[in-house]
Amino acid sequence: MIGTLLKRITVHTLDRVVERGKTSEHAPVRAAAAGLDRVRGLVGLDRIDIRLDLPAWDGGTPDQPMWQSDRDKLRKWQQDRGIIKPEKGEAKPAEPVLVIYYKRGCPYCRAALELVREQNLLAKTIDYTDDHDLRTAIRTRTGRRTTPHVFIRERCIGGFDELRELHESGRLVELLKDPSAAPPVAAPTAADDDDDDGDGRELAPAALKARLAEGGKVLLLDVREPSEWAQTGVIAGARTVSLGELDKVDDLDPQGVWIAYCRSGRRSLQAAEVLGRRGFKSVVSLRGGIEAWKAAGGATVAYEPAAAAPVAKKPPVKLPVVHPERSPFEALLDDPNAAVDSEPLEGEALIARVREVLETCRPLVQADGGDIELLDVTADTVGVRLTGNCVSCPSSQATLKQGIERKLKQQIPQIKGIRSPQLSP
Repeated sequence: MIGTLLKRITVHTLDRVVERGKTSEHAPVRAAAAGLDRVRGLVGLDRIDIRLDLPAWDGGTPDQPMWQSDRDKLRKWQQDRGIIKPEKGEAKPAEPVLVIYYKRGCPYCRAALELVREQNLLAKTIDYTDDHDLRTAIRTRTGRRTTPHVFIRERCIGGFDELRELHESGRLVELLKDPSAAPPVAAPTAADDDDDDGDGRELAPAALKARLAEGGKVLLLDVREPSEWAQTGVIAGARTVSLGELDKVDDLDPQGVWIAYCRSGRRSLQAAEVLGRRGFKSVVSLRGGIEAWKAAGGATVAYEPAAAAPVAKKPPVKLPVVHPERSPFEALLDDPNAAVDSEPLEGEALIARVREVLETCRPLVQADGGDIELLDVTADTVGVRLTGNCVSCPSSQATLKQGIERKLKQQIPQIKGIRSPQLSP
């Protein structure tokens, strides 16, 4: 390894010397460089041998970790294009019984393809975006104008909503596996023809009208302000949530296709981004908002605020009395042996007396995992602070005022009160 490294350094050095020598302005230098190049070629210093231990190829292909459905798709694709030939006795892979005709830019088509991909279902997908004749033939055959068109064994079951309902009910896998099972047939509907479903981020008002005319399940989200709802009305069946409150709503279906709209289409695009960051699979904006919807002949209904649910009155909760008999500090206050100072104290004598009184209170505080810290003493005020468990105890203020302060004022009459950073101002 060291020899290979030294040879590599030598070859690179000679490469630079020869290159610079051959480009020199002096003829003797160029001649010397050419001679050096010939000499290093003779001794094998003009290249670096690379040794790679390549495994012997047995003529086969490596076993790729793939789903069986993907293997079948790949093999069928190779056979259809003549890349491989079926082996003797091998039956040609059967055509998928699930066929989806889709159009690029349609959010419902995208949701249907995503569902098939997530569930790893074998399906044949046909893009008829640019094939007007095929799209017209499919619409004439099914009587449905909205996309996608989903077929199971050449029977149209509807679109994304019908496909999703079959999946959620558990019937989709059974229908695909059982040849004798008859899939439900979508009833033909009359709707205006519309070839503009949008660009993937927006949906045209005419496309929404066609979908509502077919009686499809449409999830509408009005992200305007309450004043706008009351002024111009809302589209029937729309969920009303203002854009600023959208992050707080947690009862929207993240798997469905939501059509958000506002007045002109700007806030609804922002709403689609907000819900997309929260994991919603498909949220599009109604192009032009409710103004474009009305201009296209779309109907609205009066906004009716949802009635607030009556708040049930709860019975009053009786808190248990922890110490029904007496407060622990009352025994200290009633101590007949406690000395009371009759004369005012000053300086070190006052501080020593305060410490002595605090020592009588400390055992009760320490029993709860806390302690008392003396901060300072003036002529009539004592500064103290509770530490330990008493810092976060909800009854710390009662301990300071009802216990420690009362004990200091009883034993040292010149003390008028205490101050502490733990006392409310």
